[in-house]
Amino acid sequence: MEINVSVSEAMSSPVETVNLNTTAYDAANILKTKGIGGLVVVNDLMKPVGIITEKDFVLKIVARNLKSKEVLVKEIVSPKLIYISPKATLMDAAKIMAEKKIKRLPVIENDELLGIITVSDITSISPKLFDILVEVSKIKGEGGYQTTINKEDEYTEGICEVCGNRGMVRYINGRYICDNCLDEDNI
Repeated sequence: MEINVSVSEAMSSPVETVNLNTTAYDAANILKTKGIGGLVVVNDLMKPVGIITEKDFVLKIVARNLKSKEVLVKEIVSPKLIYISPKATLMDAAKIMAEKKIKRLPVIENDELLGIITVSDITSISPKLFDILVEVSKIKGEGGYQTTINKEDEYTEGICEVCGNRGMVRYINGRYICDNCLDEDNI
């Protein structure tokens, strides 16, 4: 089964990075230009110190009505860098992602950024492992486990593999598909 695949085999490399003193505006334009959802933040020695995501821009800049050209990355970077070893397995990565409710894990060894592993990377290699990841994140609640599962649980938050839009998707015929594409493609 694909769960024994190492993170180094599935990670993306090289990783897009941004310096702590870069403006949020410039960082957002890197995301836009590269078509990615996050950047690893590095210090002046190019050592990884954090990560910023689209969510950080929304919650820490847009929602506060701040001007992105006046905000530095160091003001919005997540305070603790959660990362994984290149020797870890995809199952290890999926467990960390589910536990911490994150979608990206920088791959670091000896303070050196080697790559990044994302939910999409895991899904492309092991759709079954992604299903496990989704189930673990659904049942794990604060202070314990839920005892009931809703009918809506066949849906999950994700990216439609047909149109590329982010939203609620279902796993159908080996792909994650939104209802709009499901209706249009008669899948």
